Amino acid sequence: MIGIRTTRPKASAKDEATPDCKEDGEKLPLLKPHMSDELFPEPAVALPVMQLSEHVVEDYVATGLSLKEHPVRFFRDRLTTLGAMRNAALRSDSLRQDARVTVAGLVLVRQRPGTAKGVIFMTLEDETDIANIIVWPKAFEQNRRIVMTARFLAVRGRLQRAGLVVHAVAESFVDLSAELPTLRDSALRDRADLFAPKFSGGHPLDTELLLRSRDFH
Repeated sequence: MIGIRTTRPKASAKDEATPDCKEDGEKLPLLKPHMSDELFPEPAVALPVMQLSEHVVEDYVATGLSLKEHPVRFFRDRLTTLGAMRNAALRSDSLRQDARVTVAGLVLVRQRPGTAKGVIFMTLEDETDIANIIVWPKAFEQNRRIVMTARFLAVRGRLQRAGLVVHAVAESFVDLSAELPTLRDSALRDRADLFAPKFSGGHPLDTELLLRSRDFH
């Protein structure tokens, strides 16, 4: 019995390049995608623009600083109504010795050296400079919680100048820490009733703090 050898017709180059077909017989290119990369098409979403204050607070949460702006800058108008000057102005020659001043800022450093007989030294930072604060033991005992825990603080006191060294001797305090979360919500920050501090020993609301001070004993 003689077997019959059948041969498959050789595919043309065009057929090799287009092996797949649609149901109607139309051939598809070999490298052309047959479907979208998205399994479930989703509508485009327009996200709200992130405010500058939100950028700054996220920078502080992540790194402890921001090159975009200083957090205190967003409260400057309100601090002015409180009577707080910019820290850079504390070094003005126009301020006389023992002048009554008010400054504010983030608390960077708290120190209570063993050789200082109970005196506490604090450093506040605003968008212009730092302010050095001296807290005598009597003022500390009357405002212990605020002095030890505040992250954003206003201080009223008297100017002390010794050459190039300038301090404010604290007499009263305002804990502004509860205002810091409003950096994430400008609508809240614009509400005057949420920023009505008094120079007293009030109890601030719980807050998400931007940075921790460096405290030494």
